[in-house]
Amino acid sequence: MTYRYRSLVLTALVAIFLATVLFYGLSYMNNRTHTDQDEAIATNIEVAILNAPLVITGKVIDGKGEPRNLRRDVFDPTKENQEVVVPGTDYRVLVSKVLKGDLVAGDEIKIAIGGGNYRNEKAPLRATLVAGEEYIFTIAQSGAGGPNYFGIIEPFIYQLKEGRIIAVSNIEKYKNAFQETAMSEEEFYSKFK
Repeated sequence: MTYRYRSLVLTALVAIFLATVLFYGLSYMNNRTHTDQDEAIATNIEVAILNAPLVITGKVIDGKGEPRNLRRDVFDPTKENQEVVVPGTDYRVLVSKVLKGDLVAGDEIKIAIGGGNYRNEKAPLRATLVAGEEYIFTIAQSGAGGPNYFGIIEPFIYQLKEGRIIAVSNIEKYKNAFQETAMSEEEFYSKFK
């Protein structure tokens, strides 16, 4: 009987040990970040248009931009997160044409671009915009509400130059993945009829 008793106690101790290891292992896995970030990358303009709820052309009002924290408060997205800073830059854009979505030509909006300098946190600017230049934006409205917008696919800013759609991005992997398309202005606008 002592052999059977020892066997039961040993089995119970091993079971408790394995359950404890399993519990702490699962707790560790559930509390850690599994990915740094999810990225959607447009390989052509059709992919960008398809994935964006809003597509506009607009002229950048100022080329400097306004720094802000892109990380929002989880309970109130109209406010920034007070603990985590993700530097971003808002560019004021005057909407020239609305190709998809519910904005109106003449609206002034802010388009957030990742990167910049905010509260001593610095990150490389993901795209550089020039005041007075016209761009094509594939965007969505921010949780912070109007007039704040952001890109939901990278790249999300384009220009029609010399009969080609080009991506406007400072990130090489986005520019390399995007296949510039020979396209006239008329061909581009015909995609929205």
